[in-house]
Amino acid sequence: MPVAVTITARVVVLFFIGAAGQVGGSLLLGRTDAFRNFGWSVACLSIYMISFWALATVIREGGPISMVLPALAAVVPIVTIIIAVFIMGEAASWQRLGLLLLACLIIGYAGTV
Repeated sequence: MPVAVTITARVVVLFFIGAAGQVGGSLLLGRTDAFRNFGWSVACLSIYMISFWALATVIREGGPISMVLPALAAVVPIVTIIIAVFIMGEAASWQRLGLLLLACLIIGYAGTV
């Protein structure tokens, strides 16, 4: 029997903290020099730790993992791609961007059906 899920404002905020932490940690990976640069490594791992805490709290408070992780799998790559291309100046064709964004959206949608 399906369990009713109540999505509170706290769960939504924690989800976005978790997603932002995943994006932030990923964007810092290059600065860690494969975790040889102590300062950037600590910053990167700290951001990931906060992100994992937020996502674990979302799940503990009733966020169904079968919806949380696909949503995360859609949001994190989309935001990371946008930042990488439009802020950090990485090269990408419109075809590549379109296909990556479409794939992320399909993954996110798949978690809802």
